[in-house]
Amino acid sequence: MRDDLYYMQLAYANAYRGLYSTYPNPAVGCVIVRDGQILGEGYHQKAGCDHAEIRALKACGQSVAGATAYVTLEPCCHYGRTPPCALRLAKERVARVVYACEDPNPKVAGGGRKILEEAGIEVESGVLDQQCRFLNRAFFYSIVRKRPYVTVKIGMSLDARTALASGESKWITAADSRALVQDLRAKCDVLLTGSETVIKDDPRLNVRYEELDPSVQAFLPEKLCRQPLKVVLDTRARLNPQDYQLFKSGRVLWCVGGESLFEEQLSEGLVKLTLPLKDGHVDFALLLDYLGSKQYRRLLVEAGATLTGFVLRHFAQELYVYQAPKLLGLEGRPAFLLPSPDSLSMAQTLSLHRVNALASGDLRLHYLLNRT
Repeated sequence: MRDDLYYMQLAYANAYRGLYSTYPNPAVGCVIVRDGQILGEGYHQKAGCDHAEIRALKACGQSVAGATAYVTLEPCCHYGRTPPCALRLAKERVARVVYACEDPNPKVAGGGRKILEEAGIEVESGVLDQQCRFLNRAFFYSIVRKRPYVTVKIGMSLDARTALASGESKWITAADSRALVQDLRAKCDVLLTGSETVIKDDPRLNVRYEELDPSVQAFLPEKLCRQPLKVVLDTRARLNPQDYQLFKSGRVLWCVGGESLFEEQLSEGLVKLTLPLKDGHVDFALLLDYLGSKQYRRLLVEAGATLTGFVLRHFAQELYVYQAPKLLGLEGRPAFLLPSPDSLSMAQTLSLHRVNALASGDLRLHYLLNRT
């Protein structure tokens, strides 16, 4: 029905807001409608707080008996930090529930629908399914694969350079590109870089709230803007944490090479993780498994050419390229390093998901890597 699509789009718009603060939970939106009138709407803002359905119900301020609830994800059916939303919808006597997609969490996975149907509520699913699945792609992936969804970000020139031969790189991309990078960071649970980048650039790798778009700041107070866990790969333990900005704020996971996995709390915000070596570097797959065990959902890689190329080749699910209309020449630093394929048929293929032309002249290109 046309109305179902319209109201689910409103629920989706609500859900989108949650991407910045719901970790480790999915972003979910809900709209409650009766006789063509929106009674209330809401989104899940933070783990441990009311889910989208409950916030929408509270926003109604009246009985919702006979109404339809539009939810971007199957209502939950288990007791966690909050009670089951499916039971609450049944208690409030809604007549119909329309949800976009089934929750892959084994604790739910069809259980919410069963509760609703047993309560005599009409249930329909699949409305805006693909769009809502994509919104929560990191959550879906991590629930099934037990490790974070890996996103790679590159800021580069038209000829795929990240700096001049001298190392000068501020600024290749324009301010609007850099603001979008802050937005991307704010949607991720983990930021990962390598020791080479730390030594050369001494980055903070923080989310700079003041650079987020005002439309985001309007619904995201600074206290809810998460600072992702910062992960540094330092196989040979070359870094002294006291010497670099990255270690001086937020939570940091310092990964060094060793014989076996060992976790050591060095200070309140700093954990040293020893990982066994694989091909001369810390075992990246084991690191992902470790992060998955801690319920981290989405990892963003901002690194040098070697680490970026390695992750693109083996682990990345998606790639964001912020491309400036500049040419830095043959001696500029490359954005990534990859081994040459033996033939074109063996070349790594990406799917272009979206292109955004920015006011500055920069492009933002979003690729998917077709990796299961």
